[in-house]
Amino acid sequence: MRTSITSFVLRVLFVVLIIYFTFVQLRGHVGDITAHFRPLQDYGAITHDHIFTETTTTTTLNTESSTAGRPTTDAAPISAKNITEMKSTFSSQLKDFWRDLATALEDARPECGPIEVQDGHPPDEETSFQPLNISRTPPSRLINFTDDQERVLFKSHYQMRVASRHLAQRLTFSEGAKGIVTTANAKYIPIFLVSLRMLRKTGCNLPVEVLIDNWSKYDPVVCESILPSMNAACVVLSELFDAAPNAQEPTSYQFKLFAMMFSSFQHVLFLDSDAFPVRDPTDLFTTAPYSTHGLVLWPDLWAITISEHYYHIAGIPYESRSSRYSTESGVILLDKEKHRESLLMMMFYNYYGPDYYYPLLCQGSHGAGDKETFVPAAMAVNAPWYQVKSGVGMAGFFEQTEFRLSALMQMDPRADYLYIAPSINDIPPADLWQLTDVMLGEVPIKPKPLFVHQNMHKLDPASILSEEGSTVKTKDGNHTRMWGPLETTIENFGYDMERQVWEVILEEGCRLEDRADVCSDLKSHFDEVFGSLEITHSAR
Repeated sequence: MRTSITSFVLRVLFVVLIIYFTFVQLRGHVGDITAHFRPLQDYGAITHDHIFTETTTTTTLNTESSTAGRPTTDAAPISAKNITEMKSTFSSQLKDFWRDLATALEDARPECGPIEVQDGHPPDEETSFQPLNISRTPPSRLINFTDDQERVLFKSHYQMRVASRHLAQRLTFSEGAKGIVTTANAKYIPIFLVSLRMLRKTGCNLPVEVLIDNWSKYDPVVCESILPSMNAACVVLSELFDAAPNAQEPTSYQFKLFAMMFSSFQHVLFLDSDAFPVRDPTDLFTTAPYSTHGLVLWPDLWAITISEHYYHIAGIPYESRSSRYSTESGVILLDKEKHRESLLMMMFYNYYGPDYYYPLLCQGSHGAGDKETFVPAAMAVNAPWYQVKSGVGMAGFFEQTEFRLSALMQMDPRADYLYIAPSINDIPPADLWQLTDVMLGEVPIKPKPLFVHQNMHKLDPASILSEEGSTVKTKDGNHTRMWGPLETTIENFGYDMERQVWEVILEEGCRLEDRADVCSDLKSHFDEVFGSLEITHSAR
């Protein structure tokens, strides 16, 4: 009897030891696992498996760490409550990549002073798009730019170009994953939530990642409750930045490239926090021009103003100012697999943007910043790119003789690619086909808007009605539609999209109990402009 008990105990101990050592071995390897996304129901929110390492977290403040305000790491079941911490924990491979990329960026630092540009915007004559004027030369607005500066920048650019070839294949992401990426701080979160709700109104279920630079800007209510309920999540980049303390952290326009590069998706639709689609954009990833080019951009209102010195520095052919509009970077489609080297050069141009490449590529023109770094980066590595040829639309209204611009409308690239818009010349005076232009008696269908970039007056529920110059009111204070008459809105979008936008603004503005005054004012505006509140048909 005693022998059998002893034997039984030994067997139990043997099984326990096997389980223990198996657990230890798995725990040691879990940090190196790279997997595809798990289904949403597994976590209660979208996942970031390509950067997932070991543990998940409970939320307690650690004010002494270098990432102040960051939840400390204690083992806990995966849930929406700690999804931000999980998504903000990066693999050793990605941290090593950023450390080496940061070193390459610093090694390629130009050894000359910042480039200076003349104050103010260039005159209209220099910024207007004139496709018929093929002999037009670029503006020359750099101050005291010397041959020595050009040589220094040429060497710096070449060094980074070589480094990008060696580093590009080390960038990691979830292969095949598609998603939407944006950036937003506390000021822009209410605006982004309006855009996110508009995105979901279209029936789009693509996961969304909101990239935040550090934990001081983390909002637990937004990141752990509101966003996961709409298949969106925050990603905080502090841990990644800590891996390369020698690198300068991004500010302003520079942060967009960090967000695109270190999001988990291979196929990225980047949207500014104030941009949203008219219809479900999911199919963009599987159709031309994205499927053929891997980088799709949209036009701005002005001509390119790239300095001729940039082409010397990059060692690439000169691009005629009559060939395209400048780029409006509120919406970007990017395949990180096809554009590995392009993405690294985009990072280079933005890393040294304020001192060198924004002046070179924009020369103080309207919206100077990251907007003109995307096409040149692709050109510098001889990669394909497509910029929508149909001109940007303007949503607004006339008040007496003045047009009050409220938002930009960007056209559907799929229709634009098939439409093959004619370049403006002495035969077609505009970028659209006429019946007299075609032989078969059938005019191609002009592309319709697919995205709205509400960049003139932000849709912040708390301030949209009181903002000075806001297009929700006429100059004498009467409430009005901000995108023009109902007929124009239906012609542009196929339904009363502005009414739906205001339903969403109401939903977001009335969410917070402590802002009853905001909710009341928004309801008054809605009643006066749109009538009784009824949920409108969503675009599908």
